[in-house]
Amino acid sequence: MTRQFLAAGLSLLPLWIAQAGPARQDPTLVAAAVRAAIGSQPGATVTLGPIQGAAYMQSCGGPLGVSVSGVEPYEQAAVHCGAPDWTLYVTVTIAASTPVVVAARPIAAGQAFGPGDLTIRDEPDALDAGRAVYHDPDQLAGATAVMNLPGGTIISGDDIDEPVAVVAGQLVAVAVHAGGVDLSVNAIADQTGRIGDTILLTNPSSGRRFTAQVTAAGVVVQLQG
Repeated sequence: MTRQFLAAGLSLLPLWIAQAGPARQDPTLVAAAVRAAIGSQPGATVTLGPIQGAAYMQSCGGPLGVSVSGVEPYEQAAVHCGAPDWTLYVTVTIAASTPVVVAARPIAAGQAFGPGDLTIRDEPDALDAGRAVYHDPDQLAGATAVMNLPGGTIISGDDIDEPVAVVAGQLVAVAVHAGGVDLSVNAIADQTGRIGDTILLTNPSSGRRFTAQVTAAGVVVQLQG
């Protein structure tokens, strides 16, 4: 009988030690503290690395302090407890996204964008880093694809030819800016031009030829004043 009581006591000993030991930190509280420190990230998905290591820490007797370091999209949160003294490091990934223009369906090289060809979709910022992208399909009205674009492709400046804004032989109003003086003259375009191009024009009154830049606002000459 004595041996039976002894065996039973030994089998309960680990449970008694576990119950008698200090309480362990709740990982969900650590996660909540990290997310609160990061704050609201509109249009972004925040993912935390493993936090189960918190379960090996003694339960914190006070508020958890969090300091965040690093640069998006990869950061690190240092979760610190003052009593007892411990620090747990948690990796943080912030996947920010922005509404951008994408091909709504396959578009062939040389095809001008038309109704239904383009749409807006939230895409991770990392996918368009360093590229000129568009946030409104109207910005691409009349533009032409320079290559085949599968459906879902993020449209960038490298994928398009800007729409033709001025046709050779066309009479256009040219805005001339000279110092603080602004005036407008009519001229005949000697070259076809897209937005951003510099083209040659002729003043029909004097026969004088000059260059001007095609802009979204019209044809402009900027003179040093």
